[in-house]
This record gives sequence, C-alpha cells and structure tokens, in this order.
Amino acid sequence: MLRILIVDDNAEKAASIKNLIYKIPEINRADIEIAVDVKSASVTLLQEKSYDLLLLDLFIPFEFGDNPSAQIGIDFLNELELDKEKKVPYHIIGITAHVDQIDNYQDDFKRSLWHLIEYVEGTEDWKDKLNNKIEYLIKSKKQIEKQEISKLNFDVAIITALREPELAHVLKLDIEWLDKRYDNDDMTLYHIGLIKRPNGKEIKLVAAATPQMGMCASSVLSMKLIHKFRPKYIVMCGIAAGIKGQVEMGDILINEEVWDGASGKITTESSGEHLFLPDPRHKVLDEKLKERFLDLKMSRKYLDQIRNGYSANKPNGNLDTHIGPMASVPAVIQNNEQVEEIRSHARKLIGIEMESYGVFYSASQCSDPKPVAISLKSVCDYANEEKNDFWQDYAAYTSANYMFQIIVNELGL
Repeated sequence: MLRILIVDDNAEKAASIKNLIYKIPEINRADIEIAVDVKSASVTLLQEKSYDLLLLDLFIPFEFGDNPSAQIGIDFLNELELDKEKKVPYHIIGITAHVDQIDNYQDDFKRSLWHLIEYVEGTEDWKDKLNNKIEYLIKSKKQIEKQEISKLNFDVAIITALREPELAHVLKLDIEWLDKRYDNDDMTLYHIGLIKRPNGKEIKLVAAATPQMGMCASSVLSMKLIHKFRPKYIVMCGIAAGIKGQVEMGDILINEEVWDGASGKITTESSGEHLFLPDPRHKVLDEKLKERFLDLKMSRKYLDQIRNGYSANKPNGNLDTHIGPMASVPAVIQNNEQVEEIRSHARKLIGIEMESYGVFYSASQCSDPKPVAISLKSVCDYANEEKNDFWQDYAAYTSANYMFQIIVNELGL
C-alpha cells in the first residue's frame, strides 16, 4: 500500500521505527527500505524508486562513518525540493532523538508542510504521531486509487486459471504491462496493459490469474475484475480438455454455450446404485460474436500465423477453431467413461474445463453495465488415461495469441 524509506544511521532507532510500521496490517514489509546515510538515499534510492513516505533522521551523516549533523539533514531536505532528477516522496517526516534541537529546525520542515517529531525511546508519543500519520496516508491513498480506478473504464479484462503457462503467455503478448496491487486486503496482482490500434484508438486491458483452478475461484476473480475495472468484455483464456476425434491438440475452443457439469441431483435407485440426474443451466455466447467467430473459422484468419509463430514442438496438421458447447466441471478428468457421461448430455460437446461457467455466470449476474463474456481455451489433452502436460505450453500459446488477434481486430471497441 505505502512505500516507505527510512534514512537513519542509528540501528536501534531504525529498528524501533520499522517494528512500529510492521504492526500496521496494510503495510507490506517488502515496501519498507532503510538507508544509513544521505549518499545512499540520494544517489541510489531516490533516483531509482518512488516512495510515499520518507522518514528522515535529522542528525544524519552524508556517508556512513562520517560525523552526523543536523545541517546535513536539512541540506538533504532542501536538495529534494530543488533537484528535479530525484523522485521526491509524497510525504516527509523528520524524526530526531535530539529533543533540544526541535525548535531550531522545526521551521525547515514546516516551510513545506512537513513535520519534525521528537523520538524518545520507551515513550508512546512519537509512536502515536507516526502511527496516526501513516494511517491517514493509507486512507488517503485508498481513496485516490478508488477514484482513479472508477475513471478507467477498461475495454477488456482477461482471466486465466493458471499463472503458468496460461497467464505467462498472456504477458508475453506484444503489450506493455504494468503490475499493480490496488489494496492490501486484495492480494490479486493485476497486470495493466494498453494496445494502440493503427487508427490511433487505444484499448485498455487488465489481466489476472485465479489463485486456484475451478468455478468458485474464477467467479470470485471475475466479480473483482468487473467491480474494479468495469470492462466491456471479460475473456477467459488458457487450456482445456478436448473431445478426441473432434479436435486436435492446440485447437482453440470457443464455447457457444457452457454449463456447470456438476449441477443436478444424486439419487439412489432401488438396486442401491447411485444415479446422477443433471440439471444444467446454460450460459450462451453473444449471437453477434458467435457469427463473427464462424466467419473467422471459415476464412482461417490468424490461425496459420499463430501456428507458425510457435518455435518449439507443435502437433502436425493445421491449427483450427471449434465453436460448440462446453462443460465446466469441478475436478480434473482423466477417465474416458466420465467424458462419455458428460458427452451424453451434449452430442456436439467440444471440450471440458473447470472455469468458464463461473466467468459467464458472474458476467450475467453483476450490476449494469454487464460485460460480454467470451471463453477461448485451447486443447491440451483429451481427459483420458493418456492425459499429460506435454501440450500445455502450446495450447496456452495458441489461446493467448488468438485472443490477442480477436481483441485487437474483431471486438467492437
């Protein structure tokens, strides 16, 4: 939430300050850094990194081992205001154990609306003041970030179930990504991207991966993406199991409808045999998009280019797309009989996976304006006894790159 730089050559004092900050739940320990002199803070840190808060010891040496003095601390403070090369922290607080010097240097801090507080080991006053200031900065930053997010109105949110290889291939696309966490209570790492079309139009993207596979995780992340970024489209990409004999490894599966394969009722027959009675609730692809995908399938647009762009091992034959029904199930399947059981409820079934129904359901149930949901997953196995991970990377690649072409060239953005 806050990036904090402590500039202090007194190890015990710096440790006390650091331990106080560690107790604040919103603070990430990795976001706190310490410099022991002005030289390291000025030359190394403040030229390379940006900080929300600088905690500056008034009596500080220019270089570690030199005699510390208040004038060095004040000179450093003035330098921050004048040197355009340095990334000035948003807030600066001076902390000194030289209580008798507070009055002499208080005005140097007040001039820029900064604060100088006295540090007395074993007392609570300095802790209360510092803690209150940090709490205020956290609250202010949260409000600013929420305002920034509300203005973004993203075009596309991309969701994957796996960081490797699914999200990894999304992040390899020809897009400049910026990693960002918006709240300490939201542990999702969002990847913000921008695509500039030849006509000058910009497409704003956000991508994220679920912490685990499954419809529950994909639904939760979808709602977070929708709530934070208000995208026009939410696209699921990655890998899936295909139906053997109908699809080939790496082929892209576009679900014209998807259902929860575990929805239904389990009963016991008079023979004692358990029987599952399915009760599928289908979510369907936008009709205009379906027609566009059918046209693209017929023309084979983008497919050869994508296949030829993969430099590692790839299957023989052409890359293709398939548009049809898919089932989302709660577990990885490696059993032919289970595949045939699911297929018995959809004769034209093209694939089985674990997340897309959660994405489509979230898109249909969120507040207006609702995003259009799309699932573009590629075949990595057939969910049978021969299932392995050999084609996962290729499938993640074809899915991500076909999605990229669709976003750039085909969506109404």
